[in-house]
Amino acid sequence: MIPTKEIIEHQFLNEDYFLPNWKIETLVLGTFNPNCGERTDYFYGRCRNNFWRIIENLCRIEYMSLQNNFQGKMYIMKIHKFGCTDVIESIKRQSTVDQIEFCGSGYSDQALFNQTKCKITYSFQEIKEYLIKNNVKTVINTWGKRNNPREFRESIDDFESFCSNENINFIRQCPSPSGRLRGKENKQILTKFYKTHLLQPCP
Repeated sequence: MIPTKEIIEHQFLNEDYFLPNWKIETLVLGTFNPNCGERTDYFYGRCRNNFWRIIENLCRIEYMSLQNNFQGKMYIMKIHKFGCTDVIESIKRQSTVDQIEFCGSGYSDQALFNQTKCKITYSFQEIKEYLIKNNVKTVINTWGKRNNPREFRESIDDFESFCSNENINFIRQCPSPSGRLRGKENKQILTKFYKTHLLQPCP
């Protein structure tokens, strides 16, 4: 049984690749991957997520070949100069809220962004410093149309202004690769978006 904790940290917070430690031009932002949930090898590592499935297709490599394949993911990212991180470092769960709401059941952001259930510690400042230090050119996100709660929206507004001032291309309207969106149309949208903004088909 997973011990119940008030503070839930990001699964990769203490890894040296929480922010990419290789040369990138594009940074992909997600929300949160709790350390009390299913273990994964890297961001978007759950088999239900469409992120690496679309990249496999674009790179014309075998379906599911990147599943639990950290080195394979790293090879693709280094070739195409992109990496991933999340905008939330940790959350403080309200004692009246069951930990399972954040650590399982599909990992929906619904509970995560409910301010009556937890308090969020964001990593935007660290990300800003990383972007400047590493001369990153483009930032995309994977939370789809999310624009609430207000704290999140204001953080994104501030981040967008920062990127604009630093001549970093922040693409705010991006499709979500969530495993809950498995329709053919969504996969076509993701494929077109990643081909345009993340990578070209591998040779």
